[in-house]
Amino acid sequence: MAKVGGPLMSMSASGRFGELVFDQRGWVRKFTPPANPQSVDQMTQRNTLGDIQRSLKELGLVIRGELKAGLGYRWNSIVLGELLANSGAALAAYVAEYGAFQAGEKTAWESADTSTPVELTAGAVLYAVASAVYDVCLRMGVTVSLTLPANDNAATVGAEWIDDTP
Repeated sequence: MAKVGGPLMSMSASGRFGELVFDQRGWVRKFTPPANPQSVDQMTQRNTLGDIQRSLKELGLVIRGELKAGLGYRWNSIVLGELLANSGAALAAYVAEYGAFQAGEKTAWESADTSTPVELTAGAVLYAVASAVYDVCLRMGVTVSLTLPANDNAATVGAEWIDDTP
């Protein structure tokens, strides 16, 4: 239902009125029903984005505070942009690096990963997101208490990732 301030079309309106949609800026457009085809590619992209977000939600107070202080309130978007830019080239590169790890190293990363990924494998998500956070902070000159993720330091990075002790 549209909310109208004054007679219709004379002052302001917002919302939907029949086939017309009024927005807060004063624009009017024809209503088009939202499309959600749920294609395989779309669901893969959504699940990958969800995996990254679940891993970022596991961040402890220490690194989260350092990211907010150094990168600002949009730190989450910066990390996502790093991973998903160029059709996910950085994410694919980090996952490929993780794929080259030995079986024992993968097991260590899987046990350090406290998120529950859907699309990517456990361990690969933590490695990719931690690597992206480290690289972004290094490039932007932000000090963060995160060791450079590597094949043999899953326990160290995992402990730093979820640390709540300021």
